[in-house]
Amino acid sequence: MKSALLVTALLLVLPGAHIQAQTGYPAPPPGAPTAACSLDDAPLTSPVRILRGKDPVPYAFACAQQGSKRPCIGGSLAPGLVVTVGASSGEWSCVSGGDSAGWVPSSSLAELPLTPKVPLQDWIGWWRDSPGTRDRLLITAGSSPGTLRVSGRAYWYGINRNVHYGQLNSRDATPSGPYLHLVESDTLSGCVVDLHFDPARHSLRSYDNSNCGGMNVHFSGTWTRFTLSPGRHKYFSPKTSINPHVKPPAAAKSS
Repeated sequence: MKSALLVTALLLVLPGAHIQAQTGYPAPPPGAPTAACSLDDAPLTSPVRILRGKDPVPYAFACAQQGSKRPCIGGSLAPGLVVTVGASSGEWSCVSGGDSAGWVPSSSLAELPLTPKVPLQDWIGWWRDSPGTRDRLLITAGSSPGTLRVSGRAYWYGINRNVHYGQLNSRDATPSGPYLHLVESDTLSGCVVDLHFDPARHSLRSYDNSNCGGMNVHFSGTWTRFTLSPGRHKYFSPKTSINPHVKPPAAAKSS
């Protein structure tokens, strides 16, 4: 999992935080471990938890990167963030913090809520990040009862027509209430995406671990359901199918 030095929307730096002279970054929370934290080799059975409470959760990340003695960077994570839990050290646990990995107090971790329960049919269908983008998710029934499978593509556009793209083809996943935790490979070093279903808005909120494609490509955002219109599916032709288990519509013929 990539360690991010940039502060993301999920990572909060508290006002008045002490700045380390050695690094120029905020100091880690008192008592936090100094050892490196990584979930790259963590098994797929690693626990998935949610950060409890209403206050920002202390977070120490980018610790001892690449075998160095570089100190951790301090910050905090927003409560309600879904994380995968790896090793523990004293009263702290190594977790995925969105697009980084770091240490949080173990007492801040709670089981995923089982309510409100979302019917499987409400998940299934095509979803887009916004009407003007090519970013898409396709959620289908999984191979086992009660499971779902998610596939998708996301893009990042740079200067000089530079385009990076990413792809998601998840394993079967079982929802926990309004949450769906998606992994793609045999370990957590591959693409990991977490979805949160909002019943009130009938939308999905997502974030990933930055390992889902090219540089700057993310599946993070707010997704709304849409109907894939005939003639508008050229990016999901059989040659570029985003889901090997679902046959996409026939590709539109070029004139």
